[in-house]
Amino acid sequence: MRVTITVPEETTAGFVVATERDPGDLVAAIRRRLPGPFAAAVSGRLGTPRLTLTCHPAAGSPWDLDDVPGLDEDDAARIRQARRHIGVTSVLPAGDLPSGPHLARAAAKAIAEALCGIPVDLASGEVVPVVPFGRFDEFTLADDWLGLTLPPYRRAGHCNADEDDIDGCACVDLRTRGLHRFGLPELEITGVACPHDLAALNVLRTTAQRLLPLGRHPGDHALPAELMLTSADFSAFWGNRDPVWDDGPVAVRLTEVAPGRLGISAPDGFPGTLNEWLWDELPPVLHDLLSCEPDRVVPNHPGG
Repeated sequence: MRVTITVPEETTAGFVVATERDPGDLVAAIRRRLPGPFAAAVSGRLGTPRLTLTCHPAAGSPWDLDDVPGLDEDDAARIRQARRHIGVTSVLPAGDLPSGPHLARAAAKAIAEALCGIPVDLASGEVVPVVPFGRFDEFTLADDWLGLTLPPYRRAGHCNADEDDIDGCACVDLRTRGLHRFGLPELEITGVACPHDLAALNVLRTTAQRLLPLGRHPGDHALPAELMLTSADFSAFWGNRDPVWDDGPVAVRLTEVAPGRLGISAPDGFPGTLNEWLWDELPPVLHDLLSCEPDRVVPNHPGG
């Protein structure tokens, strides 16, 4: 069996800055705030479908940001109380991925800094974290592009299953939010026991990285029902080149669970449950590595 995904000719990446201030000259603000290479690349796109700026009173905005969780309570309050919404929208051909969304987010962050606003990622429904701009020619999925975080461990105290029971619960459902802006289906893994949540998260991260290059090639792509994930895929997710495990690839089973969404599970040949597979068959690093510093020395071009 094979799974077919269809990459569209165009995708849309969108961000909104919620602010109290008058926008003023947004183009000038972007140019002042962005590092030189970013400013030049963004300036060449402004006013075209690849980078459009719009400003609306919050009361008449096309974007409802009331349910966006802030990074803290103050952020959430500022989003709800903002008087203006400034939209940053990029309609991008497939070949402009992943650099197109990278530049659109940089423009949104520059506007937010200039206007003391809160930038919101419409694809993930979350506030854009305050991180350095980095290099123009660097892109890593690990820079908050998946809208994917771990839930409270043990359901914030509501799960009473035995910690040593491999299949003691099925509390954790993980789903990406944001892969569609790269022309790719969202990914999910469900029914995971609490002790294996990080391993499941890292399987999703590695699968997303494995699929990312397809976003540059519109049309149908037939994937094997069992996709092979490598150490290089997991390293590239973080923007690194060094391998993080020494064993061979890990097979994951892909299934179409809904339009635009793929489910991930244990391969067909595995005789046990999903949680037994997560516990027994994955490289140990996938159970341990929550975050990793990228390699900022050599430019990284996943998908290129």
